[in-house]
Amino acid sequence: MSMAHEITAGFMPLFDSAVLVAAAEMGFAAREGIELSLQRETSWANIRDRIAIGHFDVAHMLGPMPLACSLGLTPLASETIVPFSLGLGGNCITVSNAVWDGMAAQGAAPDLDPGRAGAAL
Repeated sequence: MSMAHEITAGFMPLFDSAVLVAAAEMGFAAREGIELSLQRETSWANIRDRIAIGHFDVAHMLGPMPLACSLGLTPLASETIVPFSLGLGGNCITVSNAVWDGMAAQGAAPDLDPGRAGAAL
C-alpha cells in the first residue's frame, strides 16, 4: 500500500486557481498519490508570507511574487522556484525548496518545461 504525499496549497479564489480546485475536488491529485489540502486565502500578501514561513508547500501566486521574494524585496524573503504557470496572466504554482528537491529527483529541470515539471510533481 503506497502512502499519499501530503501537499498544502494556498490559493486565491480566482478563475486561474481552478486547476488546483479541480485537482483536489475531482480526485486528480489523489489518483497521482497526492493528498492535496487547499487553503483559501484573502490576500496575495497572506499567500506570500505563508509560503515564506513554510505554512504552504505550494501556492497560487501572482507571477512577480516569487521573484520579489527571492530577491529579498518582500518583508519575509524566501528562495522560491516557479515550475509552471497556471494561466496566461502570469500566475504560477510556487513550491517550497523541499518540494522542488523532490521534483528535481523525479526529473524536473530548471528549464521550466511544464510537462516534465507536472510529471515530477
